Amino acid sequence: MTYHVRAPGTCGEFIQGSMQGQSFLVTCPINRYSYAMSDVSYPLKRSMCALQPKAYLAYERTLEYLEIQPEQFSPIYVRSDIIQGKGMASSSADISVTAMATALAYGRRLSMKELEKICLSIEPTDASFYPSIIQFDYQSGRISKSLGVCPPMKIVIFDEGGTIDTVDFNKRTDLSALIREKEPFIEEAINYFIQGLELHDISLIGQAATISAFANQRILHKPHLYIFHDIGIRYKSVGTIIAHSGTIMGLLFPNDYSGIADCIYEIKQNLPTLTYIDTVETTCEGITFVKR
Repeated sequence: MTYHVRAPGTCGEFIQGSMQGQSFLVTCPINRYSYAMSDVSYPLKRSMCALQPKAYLAYERTLEYLEIQPEQFSPIYVRSDIIQGKGMASSSADISVTAMATALAYGRRLSMKELEKICLSIEPTDASFYPSIIQFDYQSGRISKSLGVCPPMKIVIFDEGGTIDTVDFNKRTDLSALIREKEPFIEEAINYFIQGLELHDISLIGQAATISAFANQRILHKPHLYIFHDIGIRYKSVGTIIAHSGTIMGLLFPNDYSGIADCIYEIKQNLPTLTYIDTVETTCEGITFVKR
């Protein structure tokens, strides 16, 4: 039996920082996905299987967790719409779909807590595999709290270039002190964000994301952030979102806004070193699967 599994990537994070010393992020899942299929027959040797190294590690960790010792490799095929190394949770999505597809292939369905445990055993992780928007401790999972469902929004994504390795980034010796330094801003942002979800007010959500983005400048400086934000405001963006440990920036818009193409053109003209990546929509579906 073949299972088709998919999980969303993200446009960075709505918020990332700490409160009272506890680090967390607030997920921003989008309609770009990693996909996995279990029990796929194809003429490839094990050494040529379609799993990235982290996804193959997820396959092994899942078997260890389930205490399964298969006689041979059970083919798992993974593909992704998500650009790697930019802060769009490509690795987290690959790992989560691989783990779930592996478990399903052996007659088990992982709970969200089990999936979280496997993902965190491999690297600091996003929690976009959860349904709804999650406040999540991306390093140890001590916080895993649903904040609610996000109103639909469009996000225009641009990239500053280069790539950042999440594991290496989180090993920085100065990181903990810099995260604690911005706690007052993060507390303000999370209050606006929760209120925005409760009222379905995207302007409050956008304000929260912008506060977190600006507060992150001392940790990972984005030289074009302020001009990028100002252009967005001129085109009725409700806020700016970033990958706090990545290279992308995004502008948040109402889902029915018709001026996005003009905004993209303006950014390309004024900030030619930025690369337009995509226009996406927020989603709260989490990881899903079907049996075929």
